[in-house]
Amino acid sequence: MKKFSKVMALFLIFTLCITSLAACGKGKNTNNQNAGKVSGGDTAGTKDTSKDDKTKDPVILKWIQIGGQPNNMDAAVKNMNEYSIGKIGVGVEFTYLDWGIWGDKVTAMINSGEKFDIMFTNGDKYSSAVSLGAFADITDMLKDTPDLQKFVPETLWSGAKINSKIYGVPTYKDSSQTQYWVWDKELVDKYKIDYEHIETVDQLDPVLYKLQDEIKAGNITGTDYALTTAKDGINGFLMNYEGPSAALGVRFDDKNAQVVNVFEQQDIMDILTHMHKWYKDGIVNPDAATLDQGPAWVIVSSGQGFPGSDVDWGKGRGKDTVSHPFAGPLYSTGTILGSVNAISSNSDHKAEALKYLELCNTDPKMRNMLAYGIEGVDWTDNGDGTVTRTPDCYSPAAYSQASFFTMSPVAPNSADQWTKVQEWNEKATSSVLLGFSFDRTNVENELAACDLILSRYKQELYTGTSDPEEVVPKLYSELTKNGGLEKIRTEYQNQINEWLKTK
Repeated sequence: MKKFSKVMALFLIFTLCITSLAACGKGKNTNNQNAGKVSGGDTAGTKDTSKDDKTKDPVILKWIQIGGQPNNMDAAVKNMNEYSIGKIGVGVEFTYLDWGIWGDKVTAMINSGEKFDIMFTNGDKYSSAVSLGAFADITDMLKDTPDLQKFVPETLWSGAKINSKIYGVPTYKDSSQTQYWVWDKELVDKYKIDYEHIETVDQLDPVLYKLQDEIKAGNITGTDYALTTAKDGINGFLMNYEGPSAALGVRFDDKNAQVVNVFEQQDIMDILTHMHKWYKDGIVNPDAATLDQGPAWVIVSSGQGFPGSDVDWGKGRGKDTVSHPFAGPLYSTGTILGSVNAISSNSDHKAEALKYLELCNTDPKMRNMLAYGIEGVDWTDNGDGTVTRTPDCYSPAAYSQASFFTMSPVAPNSADQWTKVQEWNEKATSSVLLGFSFDRTNVENELAACDLILSRYKQELYTGTSDPEEVVPKLYSELTKNGGLEKIRTEYQNQINEWLKTK
């Protein structure tokens, strides 16, 4: 009997060992519902020397991202998972939603309660998802990720707040907005254009007329117009106003936070009036209002950027550029919410998801893998603080992932590119509405009606095709009569006033 007991005991011990080993092989989250997801691959080969043996049962998070699925995806994600699991016991699998479907798809996912752990979001998508209870409140959880909480400036955390709570990790990058006049360097040098002292349309005006004369004389070739634009006109010219509609907003420096008709304001009317004058005088291309995108090369244009952007602008134009800001840098709720990663309120791994976002934002090695893929395959380290990417490499939308400031710049950008951007952010002015989030629920129909009306006017207004002295009064009359503009104004102002009481 004793011998039989010993045999049975040994059999039970053997069975328990086999069961334990099988359990250790379970690495993947079972929330794998969408087509298009990409797994991080087998992590069984990961070695772990940490005391708590994190890789025994790694958590694999599902992260919803924007854009087309990058090349070399399986290998890149497997590589980063080996690193992150070794560090914190957490890996990831991505579901990429292409640019054209991202907005509708994330709305459908949230409305249906589809499972995910982390989701890239922005602007109104973030606010509306919070109002539906789709994103977890991470305000108190941040104390468990002190490196992340400290790394992201308080201004950005404030911009991500809704009703004093934080529901997502804002991406710390070129988070303030700056608009530049971007010039062809060769023409600047040839005509000795004092571009560093041109900010307003009044200052730009005589230069454009001089350049147009040179075009007519045949001294400048490659274009018939000194100012070639697409249908958005001067890109970013409304940036100093924040509102639920382009036609309605609060100026960033108005301490009274009064909602105004944006197109009636003197600074905006000056721009619209100059555009119309330039259009009539043949300085602006006559097809501007119908163009979704202008030509690659132009003499001068407006662009949103940051210190060092001339490298990319020059590559895009095929010629060197120089630039000078005419507005900003400015922090607003909108600029900060341009990129946020939120954790699902239905996630079974909220703490792990936040810890993973902390690693992505604060660990340079992890950040480079996340943005660039596998070193030696997708990119090489130049040894000077920059990297060079290989052809057809892994290339996701880096702005949607994590901070730029732990990521190596891509040559020919300088090694201090992101340091300069970080310093530029520190100069930014904060909008009086920073941290305010508008609840559109009570005026959704009115906003839709106003957007429809505005769509019939804005291209011709922005490009100078129409006379703003005639069009702006007509526009506001129709917005008021048929769009419910005053209801929107009242709702927006009331919410601002209530929010100001809590500051």
